[in-house]
Amino acid sequence: MPARRSPKKKSRKPKVVLAKNKVLVFCGLICAICVSAIAVSVAFNPQIAEKAKAVEVSKTAEKAKVTEKPKTAEKPKAAEAPKIAEKSKNAEKPALVEKPKPVEKPKSVEKTKTVEAPKIVEKNDVGSQKAVTKPVEKTGVTVPKKVNASSAGASQKNVQVASLVTPKQNEATVQNAVRNRFDLPPASNGATIVIVIDDAGRSAENTRKYAELPFPITIAVLPKLPQSRQCADVIRSFGKEVILHQPMQAANLNLDPGPGAIKIDMTTYEIAEVVKQNLQELGPGVKGMNNHEGSLITSNEIKIGAVLEVCQEKGVYFLDSRTTAATKAPQAALERDMQIFEKAGPYLDNDIDRAKMLERMRETLAYANRHGRAIVIGHVDKSVKILPDLLAEMYPEMRAKGYKFATPSMLR
Repeated sequence: MPARRSPKKKSRKPKVVLAKNKVLVFCGLICAICVSAIAVSVAFNPQIAEKAKAVEVSKTAEKAKVTEKPKTAEKPKAAEAPKIAEKSKNAEKPALVEKPKPVEKPKSVEKTKTVEAPKIVEKNDVGSQKAVTKPVEKTGVTVPKKVNASSAGASQKNVQVASLVTPKQNEATVQNAVRNRFDLPPASNGATIVIVIDDAGRSAENTRKYAELPFPITIAVLPKLPQSRQCADVIRSFGKEVILHQPMQAANLNLDPGPGAIKIDMTTYEIAEVVKQNLQELGPGVKGMNNHEGSLITSNEIKIGAVLEVCQEKGVYFLDSRTTAATKAPQAALERDMQIFEKAGPYLDNDIDRAKMLERMRETLAYANRHGRAIVIGHVDKSVKILPDLLAEMYPEMRAKGYKFATPSMLR
């Protein structure tokens, strides 16, 4: 009798056939996926070509095993398929990690930082660019190394803030240095400086250099010179004070005081007429007069008295230049119950030397601190190449130290 087949064997035959077909299809799909994955990874990263070849060899070996022993290959295939997939995934992961290697942007960020920082300095620089660029370069180098490209905007703001603060600090230090350049003493006792510049009338251009100084100043114009009226007009155009620099005869008769002068042999009437003509020549707005030379006239109470009477009549002040200690101008003014001014302080430009003129200005400030004010005199053409510039440089510091500037008419 033929042997009976067990029911188990009958039920296994169709399952084995169906499982074998499914396994073959499944293995074919896995192989196709792995081959495509390996091809892609090799295309992007040739360094893993050897790994791909090893995977292919293992796959071919697996195929042989599957064809030879399909029954035993069912379980390993199911277990090994994920392993192959894991290998392919591990092969793909380095490709994704290694892609950013050629695109490293920290260096480009550093370049843009170092390029942008100087631009900010150029825009915001107010005075000294050299002093500002060094700290900005340091911030531009250290920040990008730790900051990503996405946070570059925040670092740029920090650089801009630093570049904006530094010039203000530098400007403050520069201003302090300027204000203390001459090391002047602080003002005391309400110290007021009155500067009178004599001998205008020969050059309107030289006169302009004094008239454009940034503080109140008085300029005395000689009469009957080629540019006397022109100089007076220049002074008025700058809003400065014009006075008549009235020539008078000196005790040294060899000195020529110039045209329009008062002589010792003139009568009081003649003196009055000369002074009135000279005032009229300079035009409107003349505030006062002072003497040019004139030691012989100012020491004569009658002669100088005639000059003071014209001042009273015209409503102008008289400033005694004190060319002699024997002046009688104060006595003549007292008799007429009028106020006059006197030079009180040094001549600024007896020596045509910057250091000497600076020393005279220091003496002027010291005198003003002791007596409340100083009235000092310089000369237009004599010191035009030094004195205007020196006064302009000293003015900010004098003002910062509390000194006041005025004209004689402001003191009346």
